Amino acid sequence: MKQPNIHFNLNEFLQTLREKAQQKSTVGRGLPVWTIALITLAGMSVYFFFALPSLSPQGGALYSFLAGGILFFTALRLLLGRQKPGLKQLRTAAIAIISLFVFPILMTLLSSPIFHAKSYANLIQVEQGVFSEDIQRISISQIPIVDRETASIIGEKQMGAIAELVSQFEIDANYAQININGKPIRVSPIKYFDIIKYISNYRDGLQYYISVDMTNQEGDLVKLDNPIMYSSSDYLMRNIHRKIRFQYPFHLLGETNFELDDEGNAYYVTPILTKRIFLFGGLDAKGAIITDAHTGESVSYDTADVPPWVDRVYPSEMIMSQLDMKGLYQGGFFNSIIGQKNVTQTTEGYNYISLDTDIYQVTGVTSVRADTSNLGFYYINLRTKETKFYSVPSATEISAMASAKGAVQEKNYTPTFPVLLNLGGDPVYFMSLKDAAKVAKLYALVDAVDFTKVIVEDTVSEALRVYASSHPSELGAEVGSFVEKRITIKELHEVVIDGNTLYYFLVKEDSNIYSALAKEIGSLLAFAKPGDTFAITGVMSEGEVTVHTLEK
Repeated sequence: MKQPNIHFNLNEFLQTLREKAQQKSTVGRGLPVWTIALITLAGMSVYFFFALPSLSPQGGALYSFLAGGILFFTALRLLLGRQKPGLKQLRTAAIAIISLFVFPILMTLLSSPIFHAKSYANLIQVEQGVFSEDIQRISISQIPIVDRETASIIGEKQMGAIAELVSQFEIDANYAQININGKPIRVSPIKYFDIIKYISNYRDGLQYYISVDMTNQEGDLVKLDNPIMYSSSDYLMRNIHRKIRFQYPFHLLGETNFELDDEGNAYYVTPILTKRIFLFGGLDAKGAIITDAHTGESVSYDTADVPPWVDRVYPSEMIMSQLDMKGLYQGGFFNSIIGQKNVTQTTEGYNYISLDTDIYQVTGVTSVRADTSNLGFYYINLRTKETKFYSVPSATEISAMASAKGAVQEKNYTPTFPVLLNLGGDPVYFMSLKDAAKVAKLYALVDAVDFTKVIVEDTVSEALRVYASSHPSELGAEVGSFVEKRITIKELHEVVIDGNTLYYFLVKEDSNIYSALAKEIGSLLAFAKPGDTFAITGVMSEGEVTVHTLEK
């Protein structure tokens, strides 16, 4: 059987294309080349305005942008040009377009771990640490019980409290985790509901943001002194992504996050990315752009000079990728495929924890040949990229989640991804157990070394109290934060905050200030009077005691 001839001749194709274009044209009519060039530039400008591609030579978007411009210009000359391009010009255009697609592909291959395995392994520097010494013992006021999913639900409830806001705005899905006074908080600005609401409200800007305290599930709708004028929901030049791209067209940019400075002013933080290996490999952050959400003024910083109030400079997914490449290629490229000696990988997820004034990303590390146990944990400072590995053989986070869920399997609750705590020098997983409404109902502590040891209680303080009762000698000074005693009421006051009844009282036994939520302790305090005695449990911090249980 005779095979069909599928040989492709570029010159013949271009000649045929030119002849067809010539046949459709009328001699003496058409646009001059300079007019077509202006139309091409206008079209490329419109595309840039909406698509916002990076013009960095390290990004593939630049080459696609240029190839599209050449293709558009050539097509306009063929269809509308007074003088059609010759065969040589068509061939040059075709070669240029092909080259602009082939070049980034070739450079990506030459920048790959096949040729630069050691460089990929060294993208992130990891120090060895001692878990019991380096990781601070976290207080109850720092333990996050809310994840991003639950934070969004809490935020929606806060929006619903003000009817005129709900009809005009909605909440941005950002919900970035930041650190305020040592506490983990998720914040997200509101945004215009649609283009009609934008036209009605853009002059006044966005005057509120949602704040969700991750330690107690309390949300707040906060009004800003200086409203947000630049946001992701703006349609024109006050769109924050367009504003930053027009200011820095030749930068590779990471995800823009909403943050607050120490005075509560709204800013956006955008990582400046670079590729450190050859031309197209080894994605890393080299700085950050901080943009005032009110004025739109931006300042670019190197990573070493970023202000200390900034919490997130290095993107989490990029950090995970660098850790995986370090574990994969530290013994060379071929070892990662054949021998796999000492080859490791991160576990299936990560979480964040507040330590001092910074946010740390925490993830486990396991062997590529095992998926049920961790070799240890990475702690990464997302502002400085300082990374430490703690050799703590333990169960994986997924195993701990399954163990916590199994302890209350009849309730069919869903565990959040765990946070690793230092309790008395021992690594312990903490997680919330959420119901179908995504609200945290129970709290679990799972021994990271022996994940069959599980404590599940109704409150965080009760879970920690039970843990403390079984580890009194190990917890040391931490036991002092737990209060379990009988008190005598000296003075009692009732206040209502955000619809919640809160009791403040003084006792005869000490000079501390005590507080308790009515919905948590019941109605006993509502009928209490000076001289009444109660048995309480709670947590003390800086002279204030938060009461979690109260009995006669």
